[in-house]
Amino acid sequence: MRLVKYRYFVIIRDIVFCEFLSHNRPMELRHLRYFAAVAEERHFGRAAARLNIAAPTLSHQILALENMLGAKLFVRRTKSAVALTQTGERFLTEAYATLKQAANAEMIGRRAARGDIGTIAMGYIFSAGMSGFVSDHVMSFRELHPDVSLQLRRLVTFEQFRALTDNTLDIGFTAMPKSYPAGLTGFIVDRQPYYLAIPASNPVAKQKRITPADIVDEPFVAVSLEMEVGFGGGTIAAIAPPGKVPRIVERGADIFSVLTLCATGIGMSVMSEPIANVQIPGLVYRKLDGVSRTFDLVLVHRRNEAAPAVRMFIDFVRSRLRKKV
Repeated sequence: MRLVKYRYFVIIRDIVFCEFLSHNRPMELRHLRYFAAVAEERHFGRAAARLNIAAPTLSHQILALENMLGAKLFVRRTKSAVALTQTGERFLTEAYATLKQAANAEMIGRRAARGDIGTIAMGYIFSAGMSGFVSDHVMSFRELHPDVSLQLRRLVTFEQFRALTDNTLDIGFTAMPKSYPAGLTGFIVDRQPYYLAIPASNPVAKQKRITPADIVDEPFVAVSLEMEVGFGGGTIAAIAPPGKVPRIVERGADIFSVLTLCATGIGMSVMSEPIANVQIPGLVYRKLDGVSRTFDLVLVHRRNEAAPAVRMFIDFVRSRLRKKV
């Protein structure tokens, strides 16, 4: 009597369990995996062993799947052996495609979490591009992480800060500011000596050695005030002797404008070493001696950056800098 009652209880439990699966729970990937295993083995016992679950549980899951679909997927040949119905054959094709896509999505998710794939929007100022620093690090990073897309944009420093703040930029290579805007931070990646851009007609251009004292009374061409704010008055102020204020006679909207104005003979300007690679007729470059300060290039990023690919690039640059020390 107890055995009969137990069997009756098991039957009722299984019915309730299947009803719960079929009416209250949506189709899941495990249903497709179970179905594919039975379809490949053509046998519930072997499929259950392969899946490391009990055969009755597998049978219940397949029944629940059939109830969800409103169609029979298998016909039984023996107690455990089965064959696919026509609906089952068609459903198997779609199940395989879904499982493959799910596996691919999982792989991409894991790689994205590691930083192996993703997109990095990167800004850089002109001197960072001319120095080769940006191209060198981008090329080396791409060799290690070919599936990370790096989008480069040349932007002046303040535009980079603005873009970093509104999340349209991930990393910036900029001039070192007196202080970083809220939410941003950075570190020095390159120190560049100062050079003079001198009109070829200026007698100073003929000197082999030029110090700040030699040019203290010379007229200067500077970048716009907007570009200088927050950077200690710009590069010209950085090389001025103590107590001396440079005589700025003209300003250019960008570095190209400044160089063009210098070439016309209006005045000279001060800039970082990489800019000396820009050749303009009527303009010569000379290294400025007796100046301990340098033009410091920094990598700027959000203080609490969450994107794995961006963090990986930042760590990559730090690692390369440590190796150079």
